[in-house]
Amino acid sequence: MAGYTLILAIMVLGGIIATLGDRIGTKVGKARLSIFNLRPRKTATLVTIMTGGLISASTLGILLATSSQLRDGLFRLESIRKDLETTQVAKQQVQAELETSRSQRQTAVQQLDQINRSLSQALLRQSETQAKLQSAKRDYQKAKDELDKVRAQEQDLNSQIASLTTEQQNLTAEGQKLRQERDRIAVDRENLRQKVAESQAQLKDIETQRQKLTQEISVLQKDLDRLTSSVQALRQGKVKITSGQVLAAAVFPSGLSIQDTRNAVYQVLQQADQFARNILEYPKGTEPVIQVSEGQVEKLVETLRKGDSSFVLQIQSAGNYLYKESKISILAYTTPNKQVFGKGETIASLQFPANLASAELEEQLNKLFSVVRFRARQEGVLPNPFTGEIGSISKDSLQELLQEMKNHKTSFELRAVTKEAIFSSSPLNLILIVLENGVEIRRFG
Repeated sequence: MAGYTLILAIMVLGGIIATLGDRIGTKVGKARLSIFNLRPRKTATLVTIMTGGLISASTLGILLATSSQLRDGLFRLESIRKDLETTQVAKQQVQAELETSRSQRQTAVQQLDQINRSLSQALLRQSETQAKLQSAKRDYQKAKDELDKVRAQEQDLNSQIASLTTEQQNLTAEGQKLRQERDRIAVDRENLRQKVAESQAQLKDIETQRQKLTQEISVLQKDLDRLTSSVQALRQGKVKITSGQVLAAAVFPSGLSIQDTRNAVYQVLQQADQFARNILEYPKGTEPVIQVSEGQVEKLVETLRKGDSSFVLQIQSAGNYLYKESKISILAYTTPNKQVFGKGETIASLQFPANLASAELEEQLNKLFSVVRFRARQEGVLPNPFTGEIGSISKDSLQELLQEMKNHKTSFELRAVTKEAIFSSSPLNLILIVLENGVEIRRFG
């Protein structure tokens, strides 16, 4: 009804405005008015156009003022279209959700039926559970009683834990001490490792010395075998000159000329030849028993003139020779005449237990002399060229020593020291010192 009223009002208003426009146009035409310097006719036309525009504008204004739907349709048409599309999409979603809800409702109905059946079963189980609950209450009471016992035990355990905690603290302190002890042991182990390394080095030195001593023993064993065979020959009265026996010896000072050295070598060889003749009782005036070539003499001269030190020349027998044997082979040994021992230097010492018999005392004394001879030979002291012995002490001093040892009732030490500085060629004169607890009692020699 409002729409019809509005249309009627617009028609009435349009007619009124059109009438007014026509009259205004007529008056303007009659009056021959001019606007904007236009001709009266064009001015009347302009007034008519303006009147028509006013009719249209008033019509549209009325419509817009009175109809909100027209305003929305005119100004919000695009937005309404978008809202409509959005609403359509939302509608489709809602319809899909509605279908889903219907399906879920159907499923819920089925689940409800199942729940009802489960409820019936649950009610049945509830009665059973109620019975079990009563039983559980009884069990709970029992458990409560047990819990009280456990709590009492817990208190005991807490007391024990406190005791164990104290003990743990004590053990921790003890562990700290043990760690310190372990560190100390590690240091000791490192020290022991170093000592072991040093011991191994010393062991290598000892092994080297042992090998050297083994070689010495082998040489001495060969000498012993040679001497044994020589002794057997001597017992039979056949051998006059033994193998290795020194026939002559002399010291050659440094600085001699070649000729003086050569003359001295020939002199030593003549002494050896004369000594051999005397032993073998070989007739005088015959050919020399010792045969030496000029080349051998020149080699000796060259050797004796080497270096700045003096040398000792020894002429030794190369084998065992019998009575009146006419040819003797010799060996010539040259040794630097160096100082081997200083004055008062200890060569060997030996402990003598108390209350030894005379034979045991002599045996111990012979052991000491053997050690002296062995060390002197090892250091380079040459034996006596005529007796072959190393080391000497007067017979009277030796008798006094034996008597002193026989009268001694306690254990003592016997030490062999040099009487003066000893060189390779000099005799080894000894002093024997008796010591008791490191204190000198008496010396002999």
